[in-house]
Amino acid sequence: MYPQADFLLRRWQEMAQAHPGKAREQPWKAVAEGDREWLAALLDHVPELTRGVTEAYEGITTEAFEKAVRRFFDTARHPVLGVPYTSLAYHPMRELIDLLWASGFAVYICSGGGRDFVRVVSEEMYGIPRERVIGSGTTLEYRQGKVYRTKGVEQPIDDGPGKPVHIWTRTGRAPLLAGGNADGDVAMLRTARFSLLIRHDDAEREFAYDAGAEQALAEAKERGWTVVSMQNDFATVF
Repeated sequence: MYPQADFLLRRWQEMAQAHPGKAREQPWKAVAEGDREWLAALLDHVPELTRGVTEAYEGITTEAFEKAVRRFFDTARHPVLGVPYTSLAYHPMRELIDLLWASGFAVYICSGGGRDFVRVVSEEMYGIPRERVIGSGTTLEYRQGKVYRTKGVEQPIDDGPGKPVHIWTRTGRAPLLAGGNADGDVAMLRTARFSLLIRHDDAEREFAYDAGAEQALAEAKERGWTVVSMQNDFATVF
């Protein structure tokens, strides 16, 4: 689960408690009732998901949103590992980023999650400055000296075929090297000169699953992408 999903679920719970009428509508209804089955299939409810995401922090300034995200990262703990999310950057990922920086490469984060959510911790966790974060985002507008979040969603979102579009829009280049771990990264990996796919197969130190990466694993085999086993190739995970 994206850490941002945890962030949103907490916000939806707050909204349902503050406005009881919301508890009769999805996705707030599922949170209020603890409907894990509905929430587990959240990506099958795109209209409700989009509404919940855009309304969660609609109408506030970008500064206020950053403060809310910072509070989350300062207080939340991973529900299984029991540690702050900020302590869960993959160690080999940091090593690779540092090697690329030292070799003169420009390094970006390209996330299917929220650009402004990731920016709050990108430098702390990965050594990547906020202006090097590419991701999905709400639409913004300027009012009386401040920038506000609105209900709109920038299209395309930064996932699947949207990733190469966002990368080109921000950089004017296709990536030389791209690393991913899921089917939503396939389009990005196809455009890179060198493609790296991380396989989550370490049930002891992290989690073991291929769900959501079936297409990526099949294409990696077909196209000769480098597949990295977390179990076999990560000396240290976090």
